[in-house]
Amino acid sequence: MFLNDLTGENDKCYFHEADVPQIAVLGSGGGLRAMVALMGTLSELGAQKLLDSIQYLCGVSGSTWCMSSLYNDEKWSLQVEQKEAEMVEKLTSKEITFQDIIDRINEATRDSNFSLTDIWAALYVYPVVRDKETKSVSDQTDKEMLNPYPIYAAIDRWRLENKDKHDKGIWFEITRHESGYPGCGAFIETSKFGSIFKEGEILEERDEMDLLYLKGLCGSALGSWKESKKFITSLIKGWIKSIPGFNRMLRGRATNESVSTVDPNMECMLLLLDLHEAFNDGMDCKPIVNALMALQEGNEEAQKQLQQVLENWDQQSEAEQVKTLSDLCQEMCLNYIDQPSLEEALTLNSISNVISLKVMTIIFCLLFEWTWGTKFNFLHKHPNPENVLPSDLVQDEKIYLIDAGLAINCGYPLVLRPERQVQLILSFDFSAGDPFLTVHQAAEYCQQNNIPFPDIPVVSEEEKACPSDCYIYSGEDMPTVMHFPLFNKANCGDAEEIKEMWNLYSTARRSYSKKEIQDLLEFSKSNVRRNGDQIIAEMQKAVEAVLKKQQE
Repeated sequence: MFLNDLTGENDKCYFHEADVPQIAVLGSGGGLRAMVALMGTLSELGAQKLLDSIQYLCGVSGSTWCMSSLYNDEKWSLQVEQKEAEMVEKLTSKEITFQDIIDRINEATRDSNFSLTDIWAALYVYPVVRDKETKSVSDQTDKEMLNPYPIYAAIDRWRLENKDKHDKGIWFEITRHESGYPGCGAFIETSKFGSIFKEGEILEERDEMDLLYLKGLCGSALGSWKESKKFITSLIKGWIKSIPGFNRMLRGRATNESVSTVDPNMECMLLLLDLHEAFNDGMDCKPIVNALMALQEGNEEAQKQLQQVLENWDQQSEAEQVKTLSDLCQEMCLNYIDQPSLEEALTLNSISNVISLKVMTIIFCLLFEWTWGTKFNFLHKHPNPENVLPSDLVQDEKIYLIDAGLAINCGYPLVLRPERQVQLILSFDFSAGDPFLTVHQAAEYCQQNNIPFPDIPVVSEEEKACPSDCYIYSGEDMPTVMHFPLFNKANCGDAEEIKEMWNLYSTARRSYSKKEIQDLLEFSKSNVRRNGDQIIAEMQKAVEAVLKKQQE
C-alpha cells in the first residue's frame, strides 16, 4: 500500500520528501522467540501491503537476529514470504558443529578486544541462528530504498551502571551509515567503528564487526543482568567441561580416581572453574584456593601467591576480589600449567583445532571480570572545548556495549530522536513477563528527557496476565503508539493458555521444532492481520496530519 492509497482520494497526492509521514516498527527482545515472531510480523505486514509505508525498523536483542539476516538482501521486503521460508529451513535443518564453534572462537581471539561477546556469539547465537554471517552492517546497502531503514540498538554498560537508567546518553545505535550515541549527538561512520581513534583522528584502521558479532552484542541478555550472568556463566562453563579432555577428567573426579591418574594441568583448570562458580554464587572460595595449594605442592612461588590470596581475601572489597581472582587465574594458567601437556590431553582425532591454553586463560579471566562488547572509543581524547560531550565519553580508550534490553526491551529512544520526527510507532512486543513494561518504561524515559509521548494508563494484574492484541495510545503533538503483545486473549484465549505459550517459547530455549516455528509465525501474523484496519486508520491519520500541514 503506497502512501497515496492512504489519502482516501482518487487523485494522486504528492509529498515532498521532508513531509512524508514517518512511521516506525519496533521489534523487542526475546531471543529466538523474538527472531521468529518479528519475521512473522514483517511477513504479514508485507502481505497486507503495509511494509512500503514504513520508514524505520528498529530492533533490540533477538529482533536484531532477524533483521541482520534480512538486510543481506537489498530486496527482502519485496519477497518477504520467501525470506520467511528460508528462515524456517535454516532453523530446522542446518547444523553447527563443535569444530565450527572452536574455529569461530579461535578466529575472534586475534582481535585485541576479544570479550565475552565473542564467546556468546560463537557459543550461543551461532548455534541458534545457524548462520556465520561474515558480512558487516555497512555492507547492507539499499540503493533503491525499498526497505525500512534498519536501526540496531545497544547500550553503554558503564553509563548504564553509573548513570540514571533513563539517561539518554546510555543508548547506542548502529545503522549502515553511522554508529554512536544519539543522546549526545556523537557518531562515527559505521565502516570505521572499530578503528583506533585519538583526538578525532584514526591512529589505526581496524575491521568493522561482522554480523554474527553484532548479533552477539545486541542480543547478549536473556532477562535481567543477574539472570543473564548466571545463565551465560553456566553456558560457558558447561561448554568448557564438555570439551572431550575435560569431560573425561570430570568422569575421573566422579569415580574418585587417585591423584596419580589425574592430569594435574586439567585439575588446575577445573579448580579455577570451581573457583569462579563459588565466587559467583556467593560461596566461600577459600577451600578451593586450599585445593589449588595442595595441587601445587612443591612449587614455592605458587604456594606463596595462593597464601597471599587467603591472607588478604576477607579484607578485600568485591571489586578487589574480582581483580585478585582474575590475576590469580592468569598467573596459574601462564606460569603453573604445562601447555603442551594440557593441549595433548584436550586433543582428539576428531578435533583438528583445539582451544589453546592462551585462549582458555583469556576466557577464564573474562568470566571473572565480566567483560562485554569491548570496542575502541571513537571519542577518545576528542577535542571538547565547550564540554559539548560528557567528560566520561572522551576519557577512556575503550567502550563496552551490551544488550539494550537491560534498559528498555524495545528501541523507543532511538526512533524518538527529534530529527526522525516519527508520528506513528508500531511496537511489537515479544518480551516475557509484563507485556506493558516496555511501553511504561518508554513513557518514563520520555518524561525524564522532555520528549512528547502519550500517557500510558496503569494496567491491572488481570490485564497483564491476559492482554488484548492491540492498544493505541495517542495525544496532541506527539507520536501515536500502537502496542501489540505477542500472546494475548485474541490468539490464545485465556490467561492459562497464554502462560502455557510463554512456557513453551521461553527465552532460554535455543531451538524449536518446525511446527513450533510455524505456530509462532502464525501467532505473530494474526496480531497484524486482525488489526490491519486499525493500522491503516492510524496511518491515514498520519497522512492527514501531513496534508493539513501542507495546506497551512
